[in-house]
Amino acid sequence: MKILNVLTAKAIWLFDINDLNPRGKDIFPELIDWLKDAYHFEKVPASVTDTDATTKALTFERGRFQIREEIYISVDLQVFNDGIVANSRSSTRETEVFLEDVLTTAAKEFSLAYSSDMIRAKMCVSELTVRMESVLFELNPKLVDFANTISSICELPNTTPFVLSGLTFRTDVAVSLFKPSPFILEHKVNVPFSENKYFSRAPVHTDQHEELLKGFEGDLLGTSKQETHDLLVKRPKRAISFKNEV
Repeated sequence: MKILNVLTAKAIWLFDINDLNPRGKDIFPELIDWLKDAYHFEKVPASVTDTDATTKALTFERGRFQIREEIYISVDLQVFNDGIVANSRSSTRETEVFLEDVLTTAAKEFSLAYSSDMIRAKMCVSELTVRMESVLFELNPKLVDFANTISSICELPNTTPFVLSGLTFRTDVAVSLFKPSPFILEHKVNVPFSENKYFSRAPVHTDQHEELLKGFEGDLLGTSKQETHDLLVKRPKRAISFKNEV
């Protein structure tokens, strides 16, 4: 498994934003101006009431943060009533370094009451494009058999056979206090299956996401290749070989 690119490295810190300013000091528009200058955001709210129409957050876009000497990452920031969210295309851990810098530096600049123990939950969303050496239909030969059945029933001309193209794992958000992102692994949209390119999302740090995918490919996809191959050659006659799928 090889990471081709990081699409999203999002860090979500949940806390009551009013706890930062318990005495209700008037720090706007100075705070917005400071964030713009300190992190070089290209787009910032015009005022404290200029929230995003969809998310209702104060949104700061296309900023820059120095993560180490001579290395900068692009960052976005959203401020909600119940927390802050930052995103980069570097790694979730580096995105969290940015969030910590925002809070600790703003606390010094504006005499805010930030302390790390006020964060009641930290969540992550990692999105990657990867290339895998194995393919999802090798996961279980019975799934190949089921896909063959679909292909035999769906008799459309000039179509490739059905295969397992994605997996999703999620919590029961209907009864959960927190609602983490699902774990998703699926073929990259509009990319030929033969390229073995996948989109994946996970509610973990970027490095943990990479390890999960490596473990999935090594421990699960690598266990039944021969048995799956034997079933693949028994596909209906109308089916074409996988290497020719588009």
